[in-house]
Amino acid sequence: MRIMLVPGAMVAGLGIVLTAASSGAISANPPLLPLQAQRANHGLLTLPSTGRRPRYAAPAGCTTTYTGTGGSFVGIPGESNYAGAAASAVVAGESNESCAYNSTIAGGTNNIITAAPGGVPILNSSSFVGGGGQNAITSTDAFVGNGYNNEATGDYSFLGAGTYNGVSANGAFLGAGGFEYFNGYAIHHSTTGPGNVAGGVDSFVGAGDLNQIAATGTGSFIGAGGYAAAAAGGSTASNQISGSDSFIGAGDANVVAGQYAVIAGGYDNTASMSYSAVAGGKTNNATGVAAVVGGGTNNSARGLNSVIPGGLNNAADGVASFAAGTLAKARNDGVFVWSDNSSTVELQSSTNDQFLARASGGFYLYSNSGATVGVKLSPNSGTWGSLSDRTMKTNVIPLDDAAVLDKVAALPVSEWSYAAERGVRHVGPMAQDFYAAFGVGEDDRHITSIDEDGVALAAIKALHAENHDLRNDNFALHADNATLHAETARLHAETAVLHAQNLGLRREIEGDNRRLRSTLALLEARIDRLASRSAR
Repeated sequence: MRIMLVPGAMVAGLGIVLTAASSGAISANPPLLPLQAQRANHGLLTLPSTGRRPRYAAPAGCTTTYTGTGGSFVGIPGESNYAGAAASAVVAGESNESCAYNSTIAGGTNNIITAAPGGVPILNSSSFVGGGGQNAITSTDAFVGNGYNNEATGDYSFLGAGTYNGVSANGAFLGAGGFEYFNGYAIHHSTTGPGNVAGGVDSFVGAGDLNQIAATGTGSFIGAGGYAAAAAGGSTASNQISGSDSFIGAGDANVVAGQYAVIAGGYDNTASMSYSAVAGGKTNNATGVAAVVGGGTNNSARGLNSVIPGGLNNAADGVASFAAGTLAKARNDGVFVWSDNSSTVELQSSTNDQFLARASGGFYLYSNSGATVGVKLSPNSGTWGSLSDRTMKTNVIPLDDAAVLDKVAALPVSEWSYAAERGVRHVGPMAQDFYAAFGVGEDDRHITSIDEDGVALAAIKALHAENHDLRNDNFALHADNATLHAETARLHAETAVLHAQNLGLRREIEGDNRRLRSTLALLEARIDRLASRSAR
């Protein structure tokens, strides 16, 4: 059935008027401003500078009722609605123009589905505008549901509702949103261009305000958010994606510039390299390839494959580096840095492949599921403490300390270096010799400090026992020596008396000898005189 276009005629029973009247009010409506240029604070997303086509300057071939073959439909007389292409329709509303083949405008005001440049209707358009005001479709098989100042310029695109939204790429989807609340008042960006923009092929913007996917954001996704972006009249975009196959879940002022990159939510976060990700938080940056920030505030993962799970003011600059806590700085490749919240001093790595941790409340390392066995480093201490509670031990057997000492005396102790330690020298036994001597520990390749300490203590006890016996023997010898000293002193005294007596006797004998010699000399002289007389 072909519908005849009769000016001013009423179709009985339908209450519909097909009209060919033209409207001079359409061209007076102001065009929608171009898409915004770029986000001021990050400068990562550049949107088209020319943006939407002026849609209310009536295109040629669409300012009069369609007169070609194929049929068109215009309802409600006197409302300046036009159907300007085959199989096109305007059901209701005011100043609406359906100017593409098989296109429909259900209602509203100042909505348009345009013809191609030069006035030739778009073939096989099948586009649809549901209602609202100043919504436009300039592409094939597109859909705009409702709202105000929305535009679909991509083929096979979808725009649900909202205000100042744009779908500018083929196969893109934009749900709703496009305006924000500031201090309790709705702010329409009537002087600043679009709210949400789905500009990448097959891209998706669910809702929110000032969420924008650039033309380079093919296959990318923004779920919602952006509700706290700019004050009235502001032009700064909120959530932005310029990388393909990327994702922003929600939040505000988040920027994804890398391919296959993700920001789940939060505020003022950036994922600027391929495969980078920020889960949430505030002012976090994943600027290394495949870098990840889990959350927190003011964290930066800049190294390839670097990770910051969360915290405050952390940095992971090295390749495959890890930083967490507060003021942890992983400056080198392959390092792990964890810092507590006790200081304003940064904890920084100094060479590759380090493990650094600061915990002013102490370290506790457990080796069983019940967290009852392990070691601890107490606050401000430089020594590890091992669990040695009697109630946690079983099969306790006393040692023969003297036998342990004999084994220690026979144990080879050497000076050596680890093969991988570049010449650093150590002193100690070999694990095989220690295990052969004492048979303790998990295997013959390791010596636990508690076993080595225990052997040393047993040997010290044996030495102490031997020393105790030697001291007792020494006390006895000292007593005997004192007795001998006393006896010697007595003998010395007796010897001195005897010596004095002997000296007196010697003197007496010498006196007697002198007297005898004198007497003998007198006798010899008398004998000589007597002999002399006899001779005469």
